[in-house]
Amino acid sequence: MPNLRSAGVDVDVEARTVTLDGSPVALRAKEYDLLVALMSNAGKVMTREDLMSQVWDEHWFGSTKTLDVHVKRLRAKIEPDPGNPRYILTVRGLGYKFEA
Repeated sequence: MPNLRSAGVDVDVEARTVTLDGSPVALRAKEYDLLVALMSNAGKVMTREDLMSQVWDEHWFGSTKTLDVHVKRLRAKIEPDPGNPRYILTVRGLGYKFEA
């Protein structure tokens, strides 16, 4: 998979590192996987089910609320204003999308 770049967010896929406007961003493993899934499909809505099966796995038995918690944490780390996100957008009733 090639490196991902959008809106000042750079993901080095081989090194599993993320920078925001050149500054390193420390992400937990699932936060990183979630960001890669969203950025790999930038501009497209990813359903909650797609994200859960891609980032966790199809055998996940916990609550899908874990997705919301991880999105919130990820927004806090990469969004200029996490309360008014411009990169990781909620698509009501469907899921999330990464908007450049």
